[in-house]
This record gives sequence, C-alpha cells and structure tokens, in this order.
Amino acid sequence: MRDHFRKIFLQGVVLILAVFSAGNPSLAAEARKYALGLGIDFATGDYGTDFTTDSVRVPLSINYFPTDRLDFELTIPYLYQSSSNTILSGGMRFPVDGRRGMRQTAFDVSDSQGGLGDITLTAGYILRQESETFPVIRPLLYLKFPTADEEEGLGTGEFDIGAGLGAVKWFDRWYTFAEGRYIFQGSNSELGLKDYGTLEGEAGYRLTERFLPSVSLWWSSPPADDSSDLVEARLKGKYWATDSIAVEGYLGRGLSSGTADFLAGLTVFYLF
Repeated sequence: MRDHFRKIFLQGVVLILAVFSAGNPSLAAEARKYALGLGIDFATGDYGTDFTTDSVRVPLSINYFPTDRLDFELTIPYLYQSSSNTILSGGMRFPVDGRRGMRQTAFDVSDSQGGLGDITLTAGYILRQESETFPVIRPLLYLKFPTADEEEGLGTGEFDIGAGLGAVKWFDRWYTFAEGRYIFQGSNSELGLKDYGTLEGEAGYRLTERFLPSVSLWWSSPPADDSSDLVEARLKGKYWATDSIAVEGYLGRGLSSGTADFLAGLTVFYLF
C-alpha cells in the first residue's frame, strides 16, 4: 500500500510539472489578474488511532485579483485515502477515533476511498499596505461547501464558515508571515465537530531573487470532541521559474498525536 501511494504521488508530481512546463508565459511585468494552481499533497500517519492512513490530495486552485487589494481563491480538491478512520475538513485531517466505527456506513473504515473533496472559497482584502514600519494586514473570509461524500469518509457533510487575519513583513531579504483563523463548523453529532481556531507562523530568507526557503509552524485547537490540539512543522521552498510560473514544495512532520507522521507536497502556480 505504501508503494502504491508513493507511485501515485510521484506520478502526480510528473503530471504537474508537465502541464505547466508546456506553457509559454509572458515575462511582462504587468499586474496579473488570475492564477491557476495545481498541487499534490501526500500524508501518512495513524493520527492517534488504530489505523495508519495514507492519503493523497490533488487540489486545483483558481485565484482572481480584481484589484491590488482584493483577492479570491476557489479550491477544488480530489481526495484518495487508504482508510476512513480520519476526516478531512477544509484541507485539515483529524482523527475521529471510535465515533466513525459507530456510524451506519456501507463500507469498512479500513477500505480505501476516493472522490471529490470539499470545495472552499476564500476572500481576502489588504487593509493596509506594507510600509517601513508596518506589515501588510489582510483580513479574510472563508467558506467550505460540503461537496465531499460524507458516507465515504471524505468530508464532514457540513458547511463551514470562518474569518481570519494575516500579516506579512519583509526585512530586507528576511520574510515573515503570521495568520490566525477561527472556523465555525457545521453541526454533526456523529463526528462531534467543534468550532476551532488555527495559528500559523512562517519565516524565510530569500537566498536569490527567485528562491525563498522557509520554515513554518501550524497549530489548531481540537476540531472534534475526540481530537486534541494539532501541531505541524514544515520546511518549505518557493521558486519563481519565470515571472508567470512559481513552484512551491514542502516536507512536514506532525508534532502531536492527532497529526500525520510525515507530509510532503508540491504545487505549481501559473499567473496570467
């Protein structure tokens, strides 16, 4: 099973690079109004349960920048997982322990499942531009649509809404980012869903004009009754291949029992 998922992940990486390398982007410096992102994420771990879950997520993101301050992002993911003993909600996977086995389902929780995930929409607005002393300040709104099949364990089957606040500041070549969100999950007594908050911090150093490595730490309060705090650390890198194509990758590790043991991902963005 591990070899099967590794093969899927590598095939996805090759597909992403092939699709975007086939383009002939313009190197003009005009402001871009749109961006397309195609990614692949792999995670494995037991998430504090009796099953090891290997999962692959392939998100397609569509970004629209109508002004230099306002932005929208629509994310449409495809999911594949080796078991259904965890739940994915808005890109965050967490365990549900024994609750999942108590539900009346047409499959065993150890069966693999695949299909459309929950579609999400995020809107952000730059309230304050960066200055010498102040960071960029960007509040955001978040909406998750329950398009994933709840009966196959691919989602919660509920609408989620949320809000957040992010900040970005450059200090010469040093990059810093911080963001907090609070998510109101839909009610699902079988899963014991709870509203939760997240915090993320990131710091990086731009080694060249095109390459920015960074490290990040992400935390979430318990998203369900049977869950604990979730903590992940990631080593990330972003490379601007051209003015129109950017490649982002990461390797990560869960630092709490309810998170994945190992994570890896690659996304390519095309701006136009």
